[in-house]
Amino acid sequence: MKSGEIWSLYSSALKPEFLYALTQSVQFLNQALQTAGTKMPRAEWKTIAEAYFAVPQAEEQEKIGLLLQKLEKLIAAEKRKLLLLEQKREAYSQKVFSYGSHHEEDVKHWKTMRLGDIATRITRRNKGQSNLPLTISARDGLIDQRQFFSKQVASKNLDNYILLQRGEFAYNKSTSSDSPWGTIKRLDRYDQGCISTLYICFSMHSVDPQFITTLFNSPIWHREIQTIATEGARNHGLLNISPKDFFDIQLQIPDSLSEQKHIGRFFAAYEQLIRQTAKRIGLLEKKKKALLQTMFI
Repeated sequence: MKSGEIWSLYSSALKPEFLYALTQSVQFLNQALQTAGTKMPRAEWKTIAEAYFAVPQAEEQEKIGLLLQKLEKLIAAEKRKLLLLEQKREAYSQKVFSYGSHHEEDVKHWKTMRLGDIATRITRRNKGQSNLPLTISARDGLIDQRQFFSKQVASKNLDNYILLQRGEFAYNKSTSSDSPWGTIKRLDRYDQGCISTLYICFSMHSVDPQFITTLFNSPIWHREIQTIATEGARNHGLLNISPKDFFDIQLQIPDSLSEQKHIGRFFAAYEQLIRQTAKRIGLLEKKKKALLQTMFI
């Protein structure tokens, strides 16, 4: 960007669109924010008012401002789309898995099954087969712990951790605002990995894998979790749920494998749309950041 002249924010020659873009730049934030002896940065108006910035001519100011506005409109549109997709997924999930609202004819084709009858607990230990530490992310599923936390939280010696293989599941009993009853995820990203023995791990059989993944990603199965773990049963953010109680959970599943597959494919396609939209938002935000860094040096 051509420097033009050095102006303060008081200058009437500044275009509103450009001024807005400027206030989002690293250059502006570096001058405007002061820690003033605290860990929480704050903007001081006196500092802002006395700051001067390199500013281009009016025509270029307008182009920069309009370009940033266009990017922000695209980001806002994608965020609205993402929210709508997530709301629709939730509505469809409630409709499909709210068994009490099914018509009587539909209920006949669903059966109640104990989780332990269609799942096998996994307790195999890692004996040097893998050096990949896993953690559960509500959005990303089972993911490399080093990628998620930007560091390895697990012990460097992963022997005796549970060895999880592709297609197998893990239940994280940790609670959060997004997952008050914990989270179940399937290992899809890697062939195998290591996970803490605090997780309840299992494989599924006699049921479509994508259907059961969809069921575990819905809030409906929490009803059963709530019957065996109450608010008072929490211990330092971990639900007090034994493997026996966990595998005694009752699930409602369609009799027909083809119906299970149909439901699984439908929600898998929705999840793909959500992931693609979230990825586009991330790319647009990176583009905006790069633009601000390029324009204001």
